[in-house]
Amino acid sequence: MTDTTDRTDRTKRQLIDDARNAAMGGRWPDAIRINDDLISRFPRDAEAHNRRGRALLELDRYQDALESYEAALRIDPANLIARRNLGRLDLLLQQPDGHTSVRTSSEAMPLPRTTVFIEEVGKTWHGELVNPAKLIRLAEVDPGEQLTLEVEGPRLFVSDRTGQRLGEIEVGIAQRITQMIGEGNRYEIYSLGLSAQSLRIILREAYRAPQLGTRPSFPGKLKAVRPADREGNLLRRDDDLLYADDEDEEDEVEDSASDVNDEVEPSDSDEPPIAITSYDVDDDELNN
Repeated sequence: MTDTTDRTDRTKRQLIDDARNAAMGGRWPDAIRINDDLISRFPRDAEAHNRRGRALLELDRYQDALESYEAALRIDPANLIARRNLGRLDLLLQQPDGHTSVRTSSEAMPLPRTTVFIEEVGKTWHGELVNPAKLIRLAEVDPGEQLTLEVEGPRLFVSDRTGQRLGEIEVGIAQRITQMIGEGNRYEIYSLGLSAQSLRIILREAYRAPQLGTRPSFPGKLKAVRPADREGNLLRRDDDLLYADDEDEEDEVEDSASDVNDEVEPSDSDEPPIAITSYDVDDDELNN
């Protein structure tokens, strides 16, 4: 449903919340309109340009998205979100004429809950796909997109929502997880965005079978994940849709407020999760 709310009297903080809510619900045309409102009032808000770019990407409007990310980069030359998405768009714009995207412009794909990006000791693993599809194909996968696991013997393949294979999980992890799937565990997998040669992903335990007790899915991570800033703060995503901007007063002063990244709220795990700051990494991790 289209958002017809009058936004002329809303504060910058409220408009940012509106834009994020539209994106989280997969209402990408609304997200574009709201960020357009923000940009008209705060033209030097780089994150509004980034959010607009992400919405345009979701609708496969690659050239328009390119212009939005270029605008963000002109405002903030060090902006990693814009830089990484421009790299991704460089690949997407190389698609041959007549190429059909894996989605249609009418699809409304909501973003996943924020807790899927929290690093939990023994319950999550992040890395890159091995034997990946071509990078130009992987560029079509959005950061934050939920993927599918396919077990074939000891191998664990990863596919997109259309069933097209993107690559597979490295052998050591795959063998352990396929065994635990056979014993009743369930897992979820999400894209974190492009790397130089592959697709970065996070694999997480969604359900632990009672018979497995306290047996961790990823025992090697019990020590390896600390400190939290290892490997560039671990899971930094290429989108800013989950950022919390530090504009808690009346944000009417144009171009004066700067955005900061909030930590993702912890989940109800017995083990203390590692809070991942939502700042731009993806292929640079995305992410956005």
